Amino acid sequence: MYIISRYITKEITKYFGIILVVVLGIYLTVDFIEKIGDFLEAHVPLIRIVQYFVYKLPLIMIQITPLGVLLSVLITFGLMAKNNELTALRSSGISLLSLTGPIMRCGIAGALILILLAEVIAPLTVTTANRIWLQEVRGQNFATTRHNDIWLKGHQVIVHLKHFQPAAQAGRGLALKSDAPMAMGITVNRFDGQFRLVERIDAKTATYQQGGWLLHDGMLQQRSANDGHMVVSQFNERRFQFDLPVEDLAQAAPQTEEMSFVQLYRYTRKVEAEGYDATRYRVDLHAKIAFPFLCIILTLMGAGLAARGKIRDGLAISIGYGIGIAFMYWVVFGFCLSMGYAGMLPPVIAAWGVNFVFMCLAGYMLLAAD
Repeated sequence: MYIISRYITKEITKYFGIILVVVLGIYLTVDFIEKIGDFLEAHVPLIRIVQYFVYKLPLIMIQITPLGVLLSVLITFGLMAKNNELTALRSSGISLLSLTGPIMRCGIAGALILILLAEVIAPLTVTTANRIWLQEVRGQNFATTRHNDIWLKGHQVIVHLKHFQPAAQAGRGLALKSDAPMAMGITVNRFDGQFRLVERIDAKTATYQQGGWLLHDGMLQQRSANDGHMVVSQFNERRFQFDLPVEDLAQAAPQTEEMSFVQLYRYTRKVEAEGYDATRYRVDLHAKIAFPFLCIILTLMGAGLAARGKIRDGLAISIGYGIGIAFMYWVVFGFCLSMGYAGMLPPVIAAWGVNFVFMCLAGYMLLAAD
């Protein structure tokens, strides 16, 4: 049994390496063709271009590792089924459940790879890659350091945002509704030509609508032209114009892929302690835990499909099944995350619900096959 286990592990590892190299090559080629014009236009040195794509590798590997593990299991067991190796093993008294050992080990190894990349490597490399793209290509210097408190300077106005929440976070699912970008804890200071404060606006939240900001639940302080005293008034809603594209402002907001689990946890606690809505960050926090388990679930699903004789027709069918399963998972996972962002599902259910359903499906497929 040790020889069989080692053989299966070796085959899965071999095909995983091949798939990883091929998919990384395709991904980088497409990304290079798409962005090389921007790099050349900005006169970025060749060494910085190479560094940019190298720094993006960990994030790309995080995205394709679950699919690579699934495809490697499907190909390995599909070829074993086609060559009647599975039939020979089972006729020798080796049950399918006894073969799940090497499969589980490969799934656990994939999960550990994801944890290492997401928690240790990606937060550093993604930040550097974004700095190259935003600072050296786009010229957006203010976004090179991401932080909680954002200070912006315009013509005779200084704006302070405690937190900024983009409309949709990169790579996260499907939007259920038009979710406007939102700023929390916003302070606007207006000055005259002698840099004297003439107006201050404090608002609890602000949403970006129709090319401008709509402030909510705030207080307005205006300097009186007669005696110079500040006149205070309250408002429920107030329009505010600021000459800064919301796309540029979104680059200054903290990005979850640039934070490890501990950093994201502390940031979420800080946002909640200050009385602001941290639903998005809470959902992403649970998703960071749930996502690595996908490797284990997909390996078991792939073994169940192969053992049921569904992919005896060769490599193309194996790849088709794998891509179909991964696509179905991403659609449902993204939909659940969007429902969590909208507050329609608790963060735990939004992040873990799909894993639970797919785990039950994988268990059923294995038991039915055996």
